[in-house]
Amino acid sequence: MPNVVVDTNVSLPATLSPGGARRKLWILLTLGALTYEVEHGRLELDALRAQADQEGGVVSGIENSLDRLERARDRRATLSERLPYGTPDDWVAVGSRPLFDEYERKLREVGTKLDPRLREDDIPLLRRQMEAVCVIAAPPFADSDVPALTADPKDDPILYTALVADADRLISSDKHLVPNRKEELSEHEAGTVLALTFERLLFDRLGGVDWDQIDGSWLALAYDEPD
Repeated sequence: MPNVVVDTNVSLPATLSPGGARRKLWILLTLGALTYEVEHGRLELDALRAQADQEGGVVSGIENSLDRLERARDRRATLSERLPYGTPDDWVAVGSRPLFDEYERKLREVGTKLDPRLREDDIPLLRRQMEAVCVIAAPPFADSDVPALTADPKDDPILYTALVADADRLISSDKHLVPNRKEELSEHEAGTVLALTFERLLFDRLGGVDWDQIDGSWLALAYDEPD
């Protein structure tokens, strides 16, 4: 299961530009998020049922867990049946508070350049949707915990998120994170992660996916109730 941190220079167009290639990657990560929710939802439900059997009574939370599991399963099935054969369902996005804060800041600063219809009221919803896709949380850390890792202090929390979360890859087009515009192995006492551009990821790591057969509008299927 590849765990990835997605920099805002990829996640912003992915969430605001439905016709772009980055949106198609976001759909793949959304499928991974739903698969993760289904798998872990089953484990949570099994644990609650085992607790109920052991205690010989009703344990609160079973109905809510079952409802969440069924919704995730239905949404996953609705999205999966539209995706081309061979689309992986185990790529999972990693998030952190600094990453979400940076995403929200960029929405306000440059979001209307990507989507002129973007309104201030849309921003909290977009943040919640990003948080929903990033189903794995990096260990929490304070701003003061972040060391100087790059030439740009604004990039340090993004890279640090990937390092402390033990992510497999950091997807970014930032020159401070991927200086050669291809891939860069970042090593620190906090961890190690391979940073690579979106293009490198698409063609070298996910070359088997039939991207032409993925429609950016399908992202809505992950948030809407299936018919």
